[in-house]
Amino acid sequence: MNQDVNEQTLMEQEQFLAGVVSVRELLAYMAQDQYFNLAGASKYTSISKRTLRDLDVPCYRVSSKLLLFKKSELDEWLSQFREGGKDELDELVDETLAKVI
Repeated sequence: MNQDVNEQTLMEQEQFLAGVVSVRELLAYMAQDQYFNLAGASKYTSISKRTLRDLDVPCYRVSSKLLLFKKSELDEWLSQFREGGKDELDELVDETLAKVI
């Protein structure tokens, strides 16, 4: 009886783990490039749709009304406007290392 319960529990755990996505898989998915329509690009960049249309933002004109923006190209375009010093991640790493050392 106890062995049956253990086997049932083991099977349930295996089924659960089969449905879990690893952090590595999640990061790989997030690293994939994707395309945004105008509304999505506006939301992603926090730049109004009108401003995105007026600026020289790299995009693909699929039809007279449909623009698509590639995420990696938006990131690259935005990086030209970066100001300031170190990246937040660099600062966090430096702080953590300082505490450890």
